Amino acid sequence: MSSRSKSWSARMRSCGWPATCASTRAPIEGRKMRISGALLLMALVFGSAAAQRPEQEPIIRLEAPLVLLNVTVTGGDGRYVSKLSERDFTILEDGRPQPIAHFSAEETPFAVAILLDVSGSMERMLRIARAAARGFVQGLRESDVFALYAFATQFAQIQPFGAYPEIEPEVWSLKAEGYTALYDCLVRAARDLAERPEKRRAILLLSDGADTTSRASLDDALREALAANVTIYAVDLMDEASASAADVARARMALRTLSEQTGGRYIRDPGGAQMYATFQAIVQELGHQYTLGYYPTWERRDGRWRRIEVRVARTGVTVRTRRGYYAPRS
Repeated sequence: MSSRSKSWSARMRSCGWPATCASTRAPIEGRKMRISGALLLMALVFGSAAAQRPEQEPIIRLEAPLVLLNVTVTGGDGRYVSKLSERDFTILEDGRPQPIAHFSAEETPFAVAILLDVSGSMERMLRIARAAARGFVQGLRESDVFALYAFATQFAQIQPFGAYPEIEPEVWSLKAEGYTALYDCLVRAARDLAERPEKRRAILLLSDGADTTSRASLDDALREALAANVTIYAVDLMDEASASAADVARARMALRTLSEQTGGRYIRDPGGAQMYATFQAIVQELGHQYTLGYYPTWERRDGRWRRIEVRVARTGVTVRTRRGYYAPRS
């Protein structure tokens, strides 16, 4: 076994959900303890000061967080519609118009996390998945960055974010084995993307969609992706010959949900000559999106789903963005 394979195996065994593998982000529990300690200290200091002041302090309202949307606009011919201005867009949240606070239309760099399924169910499709990852990376621009994750029973980031001309050679030695922690890996990748400076963020998911061992749920993964403003492009690599009709339908529904709810695309096995064109289209799409932002006028912090609709003042166009987000809790 090569040193690369050993390092991969060691990293896989050390990861769990919520994992801190290959990330500088502190564990959630540790952050909560530090935050709780800080809040306790603040309460003691400010509580003591308040007791010495009989006058009532003014109430400070927390401003709603900026909601960012990456919007794709295509015409009837499937081509991207360019040269739209802020005035051409209308944002609705739960049917209420929202003032646009941020607008950009220039071609900007993006960050993408490539998630490669190397579980046992991918035995016949792993070759295609690796070729797909390589084909996607070869189409990236010099200013774009990507990271590569692999998942089976566990998962690991095997190539950190950076501008690379090629995927890590270690990928070619990976074997398809174990269960499938798809949702756990999605959660980790979304959290890592949330820390990136790029406003345009995406996940390229190369999988059959059949999660079998994650501690996270489909809803957990979707919430994390939406919170990080991540667009998911799900490439369906299901081997129908080795799965029941019910399992195939369930897995494809999960992939469709992840892609459609985040404003991405669901793509059936793009093998052969079609593969390169498919991934080039994704790269072009990420580079030609409009980025819009708004501060919600709906102030209730109840953790509920907020439905988003973006309209464009042009006829015959198709608008695609994420369908909503979960409001923060007080």
